[in-house]
Amino acid sequence: MAQTKSLKQVVGIVLAVVIMVGALFMPGNGELTHEGILGLAVLLSTVALWVCESLPMGVAGLLALVVAPIVGIADINTVFSGFGTTTVIFAIAVFGLTAIVMKSNLAIRLTAAMTRWSGANSNKLVLAFMCAAWLLSTVMNDSAVLVLVIGLSLIVINNAGHKVGESRLAKALFIGIALASFIGGGATPAGSSINVLVIGMLEQTMGQTISFVDWMVACAPVCLLMVPISWFAVVKILKPEPIEQKDLVELQERAKSLGKFAPEERKTLFFLVAMPVLWIAGSWIPALNVTTVTVLGLAAMFLPGVKLLTFDEFQREVPWTIVIMIGAVLSLGGIVNATGGVAYLANLFLSTGVTQLGGFLSLLLIMLAVYAFHTLVPIGPAFITLLVPPLMTFCVSVGMSPAVPGMMLAILLSGNFLLPINPGMALAYRDNCFTFGDLFKTGLVPAVIFVVLLSAWVPFASGFMGIAL
Repeated sequence: MAQTKSLKQVVGIVLAVVIMVGALFMPGNGELTHEGILGLAVLLSTVALWVCESLPMGVAGLLALVVAPIVGIADINTVFSGFGTTTVIFAIAVFGLTAIVMKSNLAIRLTAAMTRWSGANSNKLVLAFMCAAWLLSTVMNDSAVLVLVIGLSLIVINNAGHKVGESRLAKALFIGIALASFIGGGATPAGSSINVLVIGMLEQTMGQTISFVDWMVACAPVCLLMVPISWFAVVKILKPEPIEQKDLVELQERAKSLGKFAPEERKTLFFLVAMPVLWIAGSWIPALNVTTVTVLGLAAMFLPGVKLLTFDEFQREVPWTIVIMIGAVLSLGGIVNATGGVAYLANLFLSTGVTQLGGFLSLLLIMLAVYAFHTLVPIGPAFITLLVPPLMTFCVSVGMSPAVPGMMLAILLSGNFLLPINPGMALAYRDNCFTFGDLFKTGLVPAVIFVVLLSAWVPFASGFMGIAL
């Protein structure tokens, strides 16, 4: 096994070198410059290192950012710009909420409530946590929900004596919770910031808007249906091992013995309710964006009279390797976008005649292609900006609502089922709980079903509701 893994790592390094050397000798053309070719080569080389696990994800990402200025496609002083984005700051600060919940007895109460329904059935346990993640993510930031619910699942995993990295139950919970968080984020306009971006683009371009109810009718049914579909794939492929009934009895007894809520629990519950409420309000009040609210909430946890957290406790909870990886991925995506790689591939695909195949088939193929590319280049807002305007025009020409492509892209680009390169899924890729292969084989069928269902339902529901027509 070790020898096979070493060979796989070497293959990744060889592929990365071959891709970069080949790109250095490829001239540009009128549609894609030499810098654009090098930008895509840096990306593909890094993906080879990630998929083959040749280097730790964060290290491979940092290496790519150093190679970029070496080959002359980015300045060393700006190449790390992704680390200064609000996404990275949010990814750090949101673990404060997880830390106070996990530190308090409130986590025991919440987890005991879910396990009372599931009992010792590990498949039902995975479904319980997925449903909780889905419901919360309809009105909360997906990444925040993912981090919080995975933290709660660790109580069950640790209480049962399972070791993260070896336990199939841990794999199923981590991956299942992540998938449910992304799916739930598409059910309402408040579920994701990309949803709000799409609504704004429709207002600017077409002078029309999508109401909260319209969005839910067009998107929520598919998002809800995807929960059992994704759950079925998770438990059938990963086959979580059973839990001993005695472990759950101990957990239930611990919860019963807690008695009334302690002051620390009431304070924690306040943050657990107040921060999501402010995140939702941020959909209409720009000053209350998720990063601002999260950082202010984090600071409040340290205030005199609150004192829910020490800095040592906070920094122990933050998975710094993942934070580095997220910053590197965002920076790398920015390089590919700035050198013209994203625009080139988008224009290349749209010029193939795919829009001549008819409404459903055209949308289906476009969304499948975008999803596949977004798996490797997780820059959802850039895709939204490039693709929504021409696709709105296409939809109007075939009698569809111009809101259709925006809603579909917002849902599909908020997360990814196939590789933990997306900043959201990267938050679940911690403690060596699962591998790239575990996620890919689990998420492949649900991802395809998700795209097919959205391509069939969203245009129909939009026409039925008369959205933006």
